[in-house]
Amino acid sequence: MRWSVPALWWLVWSALGVAVIALPDSGPRLVSISAAHGPSLQDTLGIVALLAGAGAPWWFIWRGRGRLADTTGGTQVALAFTAGLGLGLLLASVAADFGAWWAIGAGLLAAVQAGVFVGVARPDRSTPATDNVSG
Repeated sequence: MRWSVPALWWLVWSALGVAVIALPDSGPRLVSISAAHGPSLQDTLGIVALLAGAGAPWWFIWRGRGRLADTTGGTQVALAFTAGLGLGLLLASVAADFGAWWAIGAGLLAAVQAGVFVGVARPDRSTPATDNVSG
């Protein structure tokens, strides 16, 4: 299947990044963003793994972005609203020390990414199913 490699790439690198960030960390901060937030070296490695994981599906989404035009206007508005809410929660919680609200924002952004990925990866309805067998 043409979407399986980006999906597997995303899954492996995202799981690795989350695991590294979730490990207990007592190292010094590399950068202080606010009083309670700032990545250490360990967190930075987890962030790099998460960004590497996001690269393959977003490349896949970019290549198939024309399929998103087929979605309804309501779906596009919902995805844009959810992405904006997630990004807003993420940035506000980190910059203003709103505790663990960053996790909700990150979860909303991950849900939008998964939804868009599924929308792009769905089979093309204009071609017979037998044409989609090859990569």
